[in-house]
Amino acid sequence: MIRPMRHVMIFSLLWAGMVQAPAFADVINFTGDVENDFALTNQNVIRVLDFNGQTGDVAQPQWMTDQGKINGWNVKDLRLNYDKATDTMYVGANFFGVAGDVDGNGVVGTSTDQFKTAGGLELPNIGSRSSITIGFGPNSMNGSPTAVAGITGDKTQSGPGLNGFSVAAALTGQALGMNYGPSLAANQGTLFNKGPDFEFTVNNFSKLPGINLANGVSVNLYAGSPDDLLVGEDSIPYYTIGKISPIIVPEPTTILAWTFGVAVLGLHARRRTRIANRSV
Repeated sequence: MIRPMRHVMIFSLLWAGMVQAPAFADVINFTGDVENDFALTNQNVIRVLDFNGQTGDVAQPQWMTDQGKINGWNVKDLRLNYDKATDTMYVGANFFGVAGDVDGNGVVGTSTDQFKTAGGLELPNIGSRSSITIGFGPNSMNGSPTAVAGITGDKTQSGPGLNGFSVAAALTGQALGMNYGPSLAANQGTLFNKGPDFEFTVNNFSKLPGINLANGVSVNLYAGSPDDLLVGEDSIPYYTIGKISPIIVPEPTTILAWTFGVAVLGLHARRRTRIANRSV
């Protein structure tokens, strides 16, 4: 009669062991291709569409459209993936063409003669007043970003990262692409500059000003420049994505409490079985 209760004890220990198993670390390996790196088959990827995923929301000359070219500010969607283990937010701005390739010839910083003759301007490395910026802020329908990340259009605000990449506190009352306040050293991540899209990390994401993961977050986006003349700009309005729910690994004290509780239940059940056997 005691033997079946061994299964309770074994199950208890196995359950406690499974609780302590580390959760899968949702790390993204950047290749420059957002659709590959932030695949929608990954249930932890958060996707924010721009203009329902259509290409027609950024103005460009008709001759570019007739030639099948898509300017480098036309955003398809924004994708996010949060890794709780390292408190890192992986960010991917997914472009229909090549990010920053204003004339759509496939090469950033090199314009066709036709584009230049028409008065267009394209600079390498998201230069001059060009910007790709993602804002982060509290979960509020009428809110505004409290932190920004990307490349600012005001190069006096450039950060320490590649091509002036920065994670910074947001300024109030400023256009998103010019919205970089004091640099946030503890949150500086890494920009990946190879590939058609715009990918980067934000470190210590839960500690960004104004961010409370338990209450949810909001995001917005800007991509464009006032200097390229022939091509418009793209943006995603402040969008509430709600609570971020990554896989949560219990704290060590919680694990210990759960393990102890399960063990006590197992011992109590075993003791009751012994008492029942004695009374038979």
